Amino acid sequence: MTPFSCVYIAMKNNSVIKSHVKGTLFALVATLGAVLLFAFAINIFGLSGGVIMPITQIIKVSSIFLGVYVAIKSVEKHAWAHGAVLGLLYTVLAFFIFSFIDKSFSLTSGLLVEALFAIAVGGISALLIRFRKKDF
Repeated sequence: MTPFSCVYIAMKNNSVIKSHVKGTLFALVATLGAVLLFAFAINIFGLSGGVIMPITQIIKVSSIFLGVYVAIKSVEKHAWAHGAVLGLLYTVLAFFIFSFIDKSFSLTSGLLVEALFAIAVGGISALLIRFRKKDF
């Protein structure tokens, strides 16, 4: 049994895992699209290097928020915890995807800080979404 078949079986039998995978993939696709558009804008408008870091953080936060929004639709309790898990999954998968694209895998303390930030953003996003619906 391969790891992919294990994930498929788990997703088939568990709606929470399915929602986490769906939300994480949605967030990753949103990130990739936004990064491509941002790279295009940098190329066309010749933006300075100082705007790159803030814009990438905005892209990450927005993508995590969208992923959490997609993921917690089927979650009834502890949405903040599910949002935090999605933030962590997003960070780990985004690290591997962008490291693969960049062809350099380097684990640094920055990844830990980024993971903690994503966990916080995911949890807060879930709380904001649930607060809007008034259903904690």
